[in-house]
Amino acid sequence: MPTTADTALSALFRLPPEQAMRFLAEKGHRVTWNWDEMTGPEHAKAFTVAKVTRLDLLADIHQAVSKALAEGQTERMFAKDLIPILQKKGWWGLKTVTNPEGEEQQVQLGSLHRLETIFRTNLQTAYMAGRYQQMKRGVKNAPYWQYLAVMDSRTRSTHAALHGRVFRHDDPVWNHIYPPNGFRCRCRIRSLSEFRVKQSGVKVESSEGYLTQLTGQGEDRLAPRVALKMPGMSQAFIPDRGWDYNPGAAWGRWDKAGLLPDCPGDGAAFAQSEKKKCIVMLPNQKNWLHYGRPNLRDVGNDLRLPELPPLKKGKDNIEALFILQSALGVSITNPMRIIKTPVDPVVIRTEFLPHLLDKRDHLRERYANHVIPTLESPYEVWLTAYEDGFRKHYIGLFQNKNDMLVVVNENWDGSLLWNILHARNSYLNNRRAGSLIWKK
Repeated sequence: MPTTADTALSALFRLPPEQAMRFLAEKGHRVTWNWDEMTGPEHAKAFTVAKVTRLDLLADIHQAVSKALAEGQTERMFAKDLIPILQKKGWWGLKTVTNPEGEEQQVQLGSLHRLETIFRTNLQTAYMAGRYQQMKRGVKNAPYWQYLAVMDSRTRSTHAALHGRVFRHDDPVWNHIYPPNGFRCRCRIRSLSEFRVKQSGVKVESSEGYLTQLTGQGEDRLAPRVALKMPGMSQAFIPDRGWDYNPGAAWGRWDKAGLLPDCPGDGAAFAQSEKKKCIVMLPNQKNWLHYGRPNLRDVGNDLRLPELPPLKKGKDNIEALFILQSALGVSITNPMRIIKTPVDPVVIRTEFLPHLLDKRDHLRERYANHVIPTLESPYEVWLTAYEDGFRKHYIGLFQNKNDMLVVVNENWDGSLLWNILHARNSYLNNRRAGSLIWKK
């Protein structure tokens, strides 16, 4: 018998927000044998169903999920439309097939249970990604977010322990606890205004000092990275394996404001003038001095990455793009690369790279070989507030002083490499502002 929470979830599925539909529509396709071949952030970029080894069949299932979302279909309607297609193409029931190692293996292909998992997982993730983006756009009016669990007999005890807790929208905790936090997770997030927080008397907490880095996970890419144990919690919250990520933040698209320079001086006035367009980095944020960090010019070689010589200058935009793509490890045939950083994966996509070369005098291709080392082994990572949201500043220091700033979008559009700057220490020091979320 459906619970009140199930009924509410079904009602949510009948409301097709534009962002949730775009989240599904913009996914590529990836063939996998097991569900855990892809990390959570990779699932945000590509649609997959374990053991669907034909792209046409994968496209059929993707289309059916997108249709269910757009038309507000129930799980039963979704299955009724899709089952005949799967049966006709032979992807149904228990069958003996050849696995990627060339061995015969008995596996469960299509079934009602699998269709239920496909339906619920994809729609819930899409809605939460869309909801995250909507909430990010409204942080000026509602800067506090509250975790809400269903609180019935099926709710995980660790999810129930988070019920009602409130954190600021920019608290790093949301990189790890934004729902869904596992298969069949029914939790959600509610945004609160300053007035609502004061009126209700809820306590706004901070995860600082309560997020613990997990170790001993070996080579398991899907293992959760952190545990959260706030005061009053009898046990720590640990995301399920493969779910330690925020689907909305992991969904990357081009940030149109990305190539605008930070505004100097009176940022707002300068941004509105006709002289030059720029993007305002909000004032009065904590900086490296507040955190007791050294001036970059004083950082020794033991904390710097090995020297890398600049690449050659492209004679035109076409050659510059080829140099940039080669250094970043992407191409027309391999259009996307996911870089694992100490904080969150960053997606590099070929279609966005030409924008980095619009200003040829910046010669960004010459320092493209510094980007991947900066992302993988930064000296610091800062979560910095701008007028339109948040961006991550990855600071890369090199022994030849060819230091690098890689700025990654961190607003409602999700996470995506959008700008690279070879800069002097004085400029980089000014960009070391906001929340210091990683340091050497």
